[in-house]
Amino acid sequence: MNTPRLLVLTSTFPRWQQDWEPRFVYDLCRRLAETFEVHVVAPHARGARRHERMDGMEVHRFCYFPERLQDLAYQGGMLEKIKKKPWILMQVPFFFAAQISLVRRLTRDMPFHVLHAHWILPQGLCAVLAQMGRRRQVPILCTSHGGDLFGLRGRLFDAVRRWVLDRSAAVTVVSRAMAERIRASGLTTPCHVIPMGTDLTTLFSPDPNTPRRKAVILFVGRLVEKKGVRYLLDAFGHVRQEIPDAELWIVGSGPEEAFLKSYAASIAPVRSSDSRNRPMNLLDFPATPGHITFFGPVPHRDLPAFYRTATLTVVPSVVARSGDQEGLGLVLVEAMGCGCPVIASDLPAIRDVIRPGETGLLVSPGNTLALAEAISNFLNNPELMKALSTKGRHRASAHFDWNHVKEQYTRLFTEVIGEFSIISWENSENRGR
Repeated sequence: MNTPRLLVLTSTFPRWQQDWEPRFVYDLCRRLAETFEVHVVAPHARGARRHERMDGMEVHRFCYFPERLQDLAYQGGMLEKIKKKPWILMQVPFFFAAQISLVRRLTRDMPFHVLHAHWILPQGLCAVLAQMGRRRQVPILCTSHGGDLFGLRGRLFDAVRRWVLDRSAAVTVVSRAMAERIRASGLTTPCHVIPMGTDLTTLFSPDPNTPRRKAVILFVGRLVEKKGVRYLLDAFGHVRQEIPDAELWIVGSGPEEAFLKSYAASIAPVRSSDSRNRPMNLLDFPATPGHITFFGPVPHRDLPAFYRTATLTVVPSVVARSGDQEGLGLVLVEAMGCGCPVIASDLPAIRDVIRPGETGLLVSPGNTLALAEAISNFLNNPELMKALSTKGRHRASAHFDWNHVKEQYTRLFTEVIGEFSIISWENSENRGR
């Protein structure tokens, strides 16, 4: 048998090398390319190439609107962007049409063995629609990352999800809480829990030569409602009164950035340090006790320096008004991999990463005072932080390293291909009788 060919559909993918867009789909594909011939379908963006080869993958990008107006994908996620800019909703039909058209063309020109759709909506739906009317079908594996499961509520979305998954060979989710939601809906599609991973061997690992700051609180993530940054800002207002040397570093960008900067200014002095004025070496970054610093988006390769320098990492996530919530919490895994102690909100998916009191601390989501107390206790108890960070590093390496995740996906793809081949053979035999 020739090398199996995999077509990956995603709306989140680096637009170019060293892009700051989330890269978990890219990292998974790069590792799967060691076993499969991987082709990726992703939205186009200004400055990106329509087709290129990246780290052993063929990347195909579809234009869905005049280039200067394409604004549905990237920089914060579709749901948040539509909430902030409702006019972008008009681009959705063109996004679907362009993606379906490209998938139909690729599957017509090349024999693929599996379609891997990241997010049930929209990619899973596009994968199903792209194959309608085709005699030769390709098995579909859908992966839900959270927003498409928790954030799209109502009978219509429930019906569409069910319709897509009923036509999929399998579905994977990144946490047990998501699997419970899938199974509670009555779906019989095989559901597997496989988290996204990260490089805990060479990238997100401790560095004994990097001194850790004494009172730096770090947040890394998109600046959207479900990340709960507003509650962290409120908590920091209490912490700085008890611990005047404390600093808050915020790494990331998103639709709520302008609001959060304005809100932060009412709590503490604020400064911005983007790529244009940030020191090449984070060790040279001056201490500013009591300040809140917005670093903006940071390339993936530069994140370990923040985790190795910060005193602790906080993930203050909440359930958004739309119902959207964390699907897993890879920031926690990255921080733990670098030996940085973590505090997070007690949400179902986050419990897959943190064992309370053993590998980190959990607090009630949106409880500002509880979060402030947990942060202060951490900063005043170095021995506790050291103990939790050591166990956290061991747990992250054992469960979330890409090598482990790649093996799980490779086995699943092999099973799906094998089962679909048997079904196709049986159907051809029946047609011949």
